[in-house]
Amino acid sequence: MQSDMNRLTVLFDTFFTQRRWVAHGCFWLLILAFYVIFFGRRTENYSLTFFFVGLLMPVTIGTTYFVNYVLIPRYLMREQYLFFGIYFSYTLLGSIFLETVIALITFIIMAELSIKSMSPASIDIVFLLTSLLMVIFFASGIKMLLHWKKSKEEYQRLTREKVETELKFLKTQLNPHFLFNTLNNLYYLATVKSDKAPQAILCLSDVLDYVLKEGKSKYVPLDRELRHLRNYVDLELLRYEDRAHVDIKIIGKPENHVIGPMMLITLMENAFKHGVEPVAEKPWIHMSVDCDDKVMNINVNNGRKNKMNGHGIGLENLQSQLKHLFGERFRLVIDDNIAESFGVNLVIQKEKQ
Repeated sequence: MQSDMNRLTVLFDTFFTQRRWVAHGCFWLLILAFYVIFFGRRTENYSLTFFFVGLLMPVTIGTTYFVNYVLIPRYLMREQYLFFGIYFSYTLLGSIFLETVIALITFIIMAELSIKSMSPASIDIVFLLTSLLMVIFFASGIKMLLHWKKSKEEYQRLTREKVETELKFLKTQLNPHFLFNTLNNLYYLATVKSDKAPQAILCLSDVLDYVLKEGKSKYVPLDRELRHLRNYVDLELLRYEDRAHVDIKIIGKPENHVIGPMMLITLMENAFKHGVEPVAEKPWIHMSVDCDDKVMNINVNNGRKNKMNGHGIGLENLQSQLKHLFGERFRLVIDDNIAESFGVNLVIQKEKQ
C-alpha cells in the first residue's frame, strides 16, 4: 500500500512539476469537454455550442491564470484578505461581462436572432457565473495543493538542515573538549618524563583517527565505538597507572546496534573527570553494556569524593545529540543521589524495521 502511494506521489510530481505544460494542456482540454457538455446538454446543435465555448475559453483561461498567479500569490498568500476579496470580485464581474457579451455576439451571429437555436444556459448569467467559478475554484484547489506540498517539502528540508547544523555544532564542541583533556594527559606524562609517553601518543593517534573518520558519521556500529573506547581508557590509565580501576563488561551482540560517534567516550570521559581526578585513593569506574534484540542498556558508575554542581558540558551535549539522533527512542537517567558515587544510565531502543 505504501509503495503504491509512493508511486502515485512520484507520478503526481512528474506530471505537475516536470511536465507542467502538458498538465496544463490536458487540464484545459478537459475543461473544454466539460463546457461543451455543460452548455450543450439541452440542444442538438453541438457545432454552435463548440463555437460558443471556443469564444468563452480565452476569458476562462485568462481569469483562472490571473486569479492563480496574480491575486492568490500577491494578496491571499500574504494574508491581505480584504484586497483579495475586492480584486477577486472585480475580476469576476469583468469576466462575466465579457462572457455575456460573447453570448450576445454568438446569439446575433450564429442564431440569427432565433433564441430557440441557443442553449438556455448560454444566455443565463447564473449558468455563466457558475461555470466560471467551478473552473476557477478547481484550478485554485490544484494550485493550493501544489503550494502546500512544496511548502511542506521546504519545511522538512529546513528542519533536516537545522538538525544537521545543530548536530555538527555539538560535535565541534565535544571533540575539542575531548582533545583538550587528552593533551593535558600527554603534557603530564611529558613533565614527569614518563616512558609511557610514546605509547600514549600512539593511543591518541588511534583515537584521533577514529574521531576524524567517524566523527562526521551520523551513526557508528556499537562494537566499533567500544573498540575505540578501550583505546581511550588505555590512554587515560597511562596517567593514573595502577591508582584507578576501570571495569568494562559487555553482554550480548553490540555489532547489532548503532550509536552516535564519541558518545561512549563522552560518558567515560565524564567518569574520569569527576570520578578519578578528584578522588585521592582507589578511584573506580564500572561500565556495563547489555545488548539484546530490541534494546541496548548502558550503565556507567564511578566513585567520587564530593557531590558536584551540575553535570558538565559533556553530558549536556550528549543529551542534545541523543535527542537529534534517536528522538523518543532513548532514555538518559543521571543518578546523583548517592554521595559516594555517580551513575548514568542510557537506554536506546533499536529502530523497528
